[in-house]
Amino acid sequence: METLAAYLESESPEAAELGDAVLATLEEFEPVISGLTMSFGLVPSTMLIALGRGEEIGEIDPVVASALGEVGEIRPLTSSGTVTIEKDGRATTLIAGTTVAAPIGPVRISWPDRDDVWLCAVPAAANPVATARAALERILPHAGVGRAHLRTAPAGNRRAAPTSTPRTAPAALHAALLSIDPTADPDLVMARLEGWRAALEQLHRGAVAVHWEQA
Repeated sequence: METLAAYLESESPEAAELGDAVLATLEEFEPVISGLTMSFGLVPSTMLIALGRGEEIGEIDPVVASALGEVGEIRPLTSSGTVTIEKDGRATTLIAGTTVAAPIGPVRISWPDRDDVWLCAVPAAANPVATARAALERILPHAGVGRAHLRTAPAGNRRAAPTSTPRTAPAALHAALLSIDPTADPDLVMARLEGWRAALEQLHRGAVAVHWEQA
């Protein structure tokens, strides 16, 4: 608990303001904190910072969960979606996440058993579409898209059989690709875009669908 209190005070301005009360509170709620940490697969400091700020906690995918204790950049993640794409014999892993820290990436990070891993993480917004939009605004230039226009289409109802209950369709985020780096390999650009789309859609567990439009 002492180590956790020290980490919280260094990473969270809110905790630093509380001083000695942080450790007392952690000791009081230690069983609850341990249970939540195990249930969500998050490090305790990330869990507590997120809850203290009222931020939404999602799901950590298995690839990220397996390396939480080894890769510093993923400690602040509160949810993630991971996709691996292969081209010309090279495997690239893309991680889209939400974080309690400052936005990051896309940036290459060191991984225990993978050669090419990229992370893009943004703070969770009030709704999944806003979070996906913030991530895309960081991702598109990295993927080779110089200019793009993003627009949101509201979720609707999927057409279902007469006896079944209609299911709510995911909200749609449309990205009109206005300019692409002329020196970039078009196939590589699309491979990266498709990879990031899959990672973002995994991140939000089907609540958001990303669509590319050629302008």
